[in-house]
Formats: sequence, C-alpha cells, structure tokens
Amino acid sequence: MSNEFIRGRPKTGGRAKGAKNRLSHAFLTALAEDFEQHGVEALKIARVEKPVEYIRIVAGLMPKELEIMDSRLTDLPDEELDVFIAKLRAQLRGPITQELGDGENPSIN
Repeated sequence: MSNEFIRGRPKTGGRAKGAKNRLSHAFLTALAEDFEQHGVEALKIARVEKPVEYIRIVAGLMPKELEIMDSRLTDLPDEELDVFIAKLRAQLRGPITQELGDGENPSIN
C-alpha cells in the first residue's frame, strides 16, 4: 500500500486536528514555568560555560529586519545637508583630534 496523495481518497491518518497547537501550548507553558524557576541562573550558566550557544539564542530572538525610523536628517533642507556632508568629509580628511562639541546642542556653522 502506498502513502501517496491521491485526490478524492479519504484521509487515512495524520496528525489529529489541533494536536500541534496543544503540543505547542503545553511546551511553551512548561518552558515558561521552568524559566520562572531557573531562568536567570540558567542564563548565567549558559553565558559563562557556552557563550557561543548563548549568543546564538540571543541572535535567534532578534528580529530578522530592523527598520530605523530616524527622521532628523530628512527634516533638514538640502542646503543644510550639503553643508553637513562637506563638514563631515573635511573632518574625515583632517586630524582626528578635532572635537565635534559637547553633543548637547549640535549645530551646523
């Protein structure tokens, strides 16, 4: 007897409806309970004893894409952007010891 899919043939088994969701829910519930009891200590142990796996877990939790919504430069007129770019280019070519200021009130002069 073949396990091939044949259109129109009645279902002959497979996973029961909702089984995956029940299993996922049970697993996540058990994981949450275990983490509440041992999570912080387990993280410390993993970080010290298996840092590569620890970082792999952290990286797996990060979003695959990160969109940065910083509109400070888009709000500047083109003329100010041109001045800003020119000053940055001059700083990159000039001595690195020049200060950009205290950073509290940036301005383009």
